[in-house]
Amino acid sequence: MPAIATTPHAPVLTGRAPRGGVVVLLVVTALIVLTQLYVSIPLQEPVGAEFGPAGVTAALTAGYSFFYAVGFLVYGPLSDHLGRRRVLVSGLAVLTMATVAVGLAPSPAALGVLRAVQGAAAATFAPTALAYLGEALPPRRRTGAIGAISVAFLAAGIVGQVAATAIGAAGWRWVFFLGGLALAVLTLISAAMIREPAAERPRQPLPSRYASLVRFTVRPRSLVLCAGHLVVLGGFVGMYTLLGPHLADAGLSSAETMPVRAAALPAMFCSLLAGPLSDRFGVTRSALIGFVVAALGLAGEAVLGGNLIGVTAASVVFVAGVAILVPTMITVWGDAAHPARGIGMAVNGFVLFLGAGLGSYATELPGGFSTALLILAALYLAAGIVISAATGRTRPAR
Repeated sequence: MPAIATTPHAPVLTGRAPRGGVVVLLVVTALIVLTQLYVSIPLQEPVGAEFGPAGVTAALTAGYSFFYAVGFLVYGPLSDHLGRRRVLVSGLAVLTMATVAVGLAPSPAALGVLRAVQGAAAATFAPTALAYLGEALPPRRRTGAIGAISVAFLAAGIVGQVAATAIGAAGWRWVFFLGGLALAVLTLISAAMIREPAAERPRQPLPSRYASLVRFTVRPRSLVLCAGHLVVLGGFVGMYTLLGPHLADAGLSSAETMPVRAAALPAMFCSLLAGPLSDRFGVTRSALIGFVVAALGLAGEAVLGGNLIGVTAASVVFVAGVAILVPTMITVWGDAAHPARGIGMAVNGFVLFLGAGLGSYATELPGGFSTALLILAALYLAAGIVISAATGRTRPAR
């Protein structure tokens, strides 16, 4: 079999890289899996109409979000130990069953429990798929594939809300029934197409892998990366959390605000620029570019807060910066944890979605809309400096 030369930051591949169809499959699966995180936003009203408003928000979101974030820490090392294919396919199978079960929930309490199970199962996908791409693809294809899957991760935030609103008109349970059907098809295709990458990983007992995760996380360099990484999705969720009330205060209805949110959807394809930027400038400088572009977008929104077109345009710039950041930071974490990329993806996902959770509290920032956005912009700039300091000596993979 042909051998593929690697850098010190890439796993040793001894087999043939997967065809492009596998990458497309993972991108589509990422979109469907991640939409399950965001469908709760428009479903709160119809679910509340059936069960009563008390506790609906917690039932739809609290358990799911918690187990989804913690799941990254569980499944990253587990996929290092058991293999990418086994964890990925079995996780999709459990997610399929859990998603259908959510649609059958007879009460808010049952809904909360089933959403927690669904979140725990959904968490198997992202760290395993990202580690798979890091191992199965040569460096020249790896960054582009990670960029494509990052587009799906970001687009799910809008696609999930739009799809749930449209399907939910026929009944909120159909959102989960149809989601389960789509996941069942993707599970079968994944089982047929995905093969375990021929990569060398350290052989050690599973408890030792979790101990390694702890040791990796508390390393000074990792803690610095964590501090900067919190801002990536934290600011993304924070901006949209602030934008909704701001537009409502300007007299726009919920239906009228959706086009403003959706306007940034094309900017998410800037994730595909992460590869060319990294090839030209290196991963560290590419990350800094993303942080600076995001900060400029937020500053533009703050300055143009009274102009709807200006706010919309600036939000597109901001999302473009975040879109560059997500795949770039995935590469940073994967390189930092080499050869145990599952650990890197685990910590990456946990911190990323922990930041997203913190971003929902952006309305607690002092000042109004503009002041809060300027605070977030300053945090992006500070994070860029922190990440640059932590990764400045890291040699990019070639």
